[in-house]
Amino acid sequence: MRSIGRAKPFAAAALCAAAILASPALASLPGNGSIVFEVLRGGEPMGTHSLRFEKRGEDLHVFIDIDLKVDLAFVTVFRYEHSNHEIWRDGRLISIETTTDDDGETYFVKGEATAAGFQVTSSEGKAALPADILPTSYWHPQTVARDRLLDTQKGRIVEVATRELRQEAISIDGLRIEATHYRMTGDLDLELWYAPNGEWVKIAFETRGAEIVYARENGGPQLTKRAAE
Repeated sequence: MRSIGRAKPFAAAALCAAAILASPALASLPGNGSIVFEVLRGGEPMGTHSLRFEKRGEDLHVFIDIDLKVDLAFVTVFRYEHSNHEIWRDGRLISIETTTDDDGETYFVKGEATAAGFQVTSSEGKAALPADILPTSYWHPQTVARDRLLDTQKGRIVEVATRELRQEAISIDGLRIEATHYRMTGDLDLELWYAPNGEWVKIAFETRGAEIVYARENGGPQLTKRAAE
């Protein structure tokens, strides 16, 4: 996903420590399943953001597709497409490959784990990152515990601080979820919600003068299982 928000470094150690203590727990990474969001712009549908999780042996493959557009008088005035394939092993990101078309501007990111850390090659150059880096795909519950993330659109590091705001009820597939609401600031400016089991259930931010909200359309790998019990 693209980096959205102010490009302003944010160094607040106390807030980062609080985020680590308050970050949602997840006993293990998701198994097979999918998560689908309807993306709303000013309350109107503009597309979807989907995530598909596949266990292949000891690896977890995560496939992410974003397809957004804004039409005006039957003419498409904005288009955003993003594709992301992540591979995780033993809780660590071992590879990532993304392509993005941001209204005609194209980007790519390729990264892989090495003995020295995580090496990234992107449309903006090369970078050597920490071995435990997390991408800005937001599904990982420890996202809110980090002060540096890998921008999956441009391959750069973004610096953030996150704090817990409150518990809020969210309805998904008829389930009432008491989600934890977080605010992320710094190079990114957005709000995130996670279920008690750590699943990502909502995001909201402003871009190009409009409010964007993700509404979960399904229960996902863990919440769907809970609904069937």
